[in-house]
Amino acid sequence: MSSGEILQELLQDHPYLWVLLIIFGVSAAPILTPPTWMVIVSANALSDYSLNPLLLSSVGATAATSGRMLLLKYSSIGRRRLNEKRKSSLERLRDYLQKTRYGYFASTFIFALTPLPSNMLFISYGLMNARSFLGIVAGFWIGRFAVYLLMIYVSGFVYQPISQILGDNLTAVIITDIAGMGMTVAILMVDWDRAISERKIALIRPRFLQRA
Repeated sequence: MSSGEILQELLQDHPYLWVLLIIFGVSAAPILTPPTWMVIVSANALSDYSLNPLLLSSVGATAATSGRMLLLKYSSIGRRRLNEKRKSSLERLRDYLQKTRYGYFASTFIFALTPLPSNMLFISYGLMNARSFLGIVAGFWIGRFAVYLLMIYVSGFVYQPISQILGDNLTAVIITDIAGMGMTVAILMVDWDRAISERKIALIRPRFLQRA
């Protein structure tokens, strides 16, 4: 039995509970995670579309936000491996987002609405030691709630079994994760002190190049 078929079996019983647990687990994982709207759509379809769309979207958004915040928390451990210049650069970006009105809220909300890999966004937040949790939580929850609600209504016309969706999109999941890793590396490489103060893109060289 494939992972998609197992997931379908679980979602047939106690769908709200399993949606909560599955999306939380997927959202807390750093890489190779399928879009969580697949879980929402499958739970709704397997329940013969009898679930309350607002409640289902709320449960999903709460689980996704909680999982991502856990990812943010344990990603912050990676700061220990950053040199002081890179830490200072990320802290400058953090302070800029914090001082900008709706900075964290807007950036997180946009990511939550798009197919962009939000796992890498939250890893980046962890590495920069982001502190504006209210803006992050509100932006991500509202964005995910809107996406889930939209997908519930759209899925009534174009639903496919989750096992088929996963099979058809595994390559896309891997490509998206690779793109997300590239985004995180780019955030780490940019000298945000100069980017913000001088409006000039400059890169912080890796340690082995600095010694050369």
